[in-house]
Amino acid sequence: MDSILSAGIDIGTTTLSMVISRLSFSNTAVSYMVPQVDLTEKEILYKSRIYYTPSLDDRHLDSEEIKGIIEREYRGAGVTPDMVDSGAVIITGESLLKENADILVQQLSSLAGEFVVATAGPDLESIIAGKGSGAEAYSKTHSCAVANLDIGGGTTNIAVFSCGELAAQVCLDIGGRLLRYDEEGVITYVSPRLNDLAREFGFQITSREMTVTPQRLKKITDIMVQALEQVFWERTGPLAELARTASSKGLADFQRLPHIQALSFSGGVGDCYYRKEDDPYQYGDLGVSLADSLRQSSLTSDYEIIEPAETIRATVVGAGVYATTVSGSTIAYSQELFPIKNIPALLISQIAEEDAFSGNHEKLLEEAAWFQAQTGAERLMLCMQGKERVSYEELRLLAKSIAHWSGSFLKKGEPLLVLTTHDMAKSLGQAIGQELEGSRDIVCIDNVKVSQGDYIDIGKPIMKGIALPVVVKTLIFQ
Repeated sequence: MDSILSAGIDIGTTTLSMVISRLSFSNTAVSYMVPQVDLTEKEILYKSRIYYTPSLDDRHLDSEEIKGIIEREYRGAGVTPDMVDSGAVIITGESLLKENADILVQQLSSLAGEFVVATAGPDLESIIAGKGSGAEAYSKTHSCAVANLDIGGGTTNIAVFSCGELAAQVCLDIGGRLLRYDEEGVITYVSPRLNDLAREFGFQITSREMTVTPQRLKKITDIMVQALEQVFWERTGPLAELARTASSKGLADFQRLPHIQALSFSGGVGDCYYRKEDDPYQYGDLGVSLADSLRQSSLTSDYEIIEPAETIRATVVGAGVYATTVSGSTIAYSQELFPIKNIPALLISQIAEEDAFSGNHEKLLEEAAWFQAQTGAERLMLCMQGKERVSYEELRLLAKSIAHWSGSFLKKGEPLLVLTTHDMAKSLGQAIGQELEGSRDIVCIDNVKVSQGDYIDIGKPIMKGIALPVVVKTLIFQ
């Protein structure tokens, strides 16, 4: 059994935290079969305390203080960045909108270890919070569909898992820190996104000119919960106006929901929901009132509510424990290329793939040209479904098409990176190698699912070289 250290760092609207985990890999195939490397054990070794996210003002994160916190927590864990092999740094919610968020990501890369990725984006946050909370595992164990609502300071990230598989994800700008007030109850900050919702009800919230009362807080949080309720309405037509107003992205796709049996809540507001805080003013924001509005909503009466394994730490646990997958063991690669970071995924269409299997590479070249024009990427990973059963002739023609593409689009010395969903990477990599005759390094991996616009990191080989750790992520700084 091989193991690697993984770090998860979550810089959210309200809180910052870190975990260190050990991920163990084993060959799960019987002795006479082709090796099958799987991630078999996940152990959290260290959890940091939960900090309030340091900010200089409403537009800037305090990058020096954040770096100092992470350095102290590394020391507290007895770990140095160079010992870390995998994981993710996640900047989420309203922290993601700060003017220096992308600069902070670059600064943190030196603290993140050799392979930890710096990444952000609501789609990824929804997924890893759903995994970190335990909703994914619950849906698999109980063969049902579970929606996890990760409600933090700035956003609500919803992920639906059906029998352990991701079915949908969406992000809404609903969170506990969209309004803040001082000890006198005077409002000190109002998110423009909160006033977008208030406008639907004919009023606006003005900082420094209004004070809060429990009734006023409840009025606001009831509106926020109405938007969440609308996401889960049984519907065949367009989504209701309030949910569309609150949505960050993805609601059009979210309309195709499986039948959901249970809900869970994570994040800071989720923690308040299960702990039932009594003082609505406790945190100087909407969090306690928002949790109370959830308890009185149709969400809690229409669905079974389960308590997740993690609430406020769901995202950071997901980042440290669930961000990494493994590709192997039928893979092909050249040595000394790893780690490889931040490679954009070009997922070619089914038509282009079928043409390439028949030796016609024109559609492949056309889609690659469009992708490179859109992204400006000099290095990318060519991604396709592949086939479970492929003939020698199909493999040879596909390899020839890919080799032709690499000669047209990749600079001299750039490695050729290929990913297939189906298990065919080793034979494809060998066939491409015959076409290129050693003129270019090749990495060909399989059994990893990607979407158009994802980015990919690949770590150093494990299990005596028969597998590669992989992180598929969604970046927004482009």
